[in-house]
Amino acid sequence: MKRILLLAIATILTGCTTASSVPKPGGGAYHIIGCGTAAPLRICYERANKECPTGYKVISTDNDGVRKELTIDCDK
Repeated sequence: MKRILLLAIATILTGCTTASSVPKPGGGAYHIIGCGTAAPLRICYERANKECPTGYKVISTDNDGVRKELTIDCDK
């Protein structure tokens, strides 16, 4: 039972990430990874690895207490 509960929590936290793209100066796009307050920032980094499987550069991080955001550039 405990294992099922942990799996459910992990699934919920992972499902709370969003990814969107915004244009960057000079062309291309930055990716903004958003995570809910309950999700650890590591979840944002895991999503960043999925968005940029060959690597990325972190442009900024933001944790305003309501939402965590990670802005990345896949064109490192």
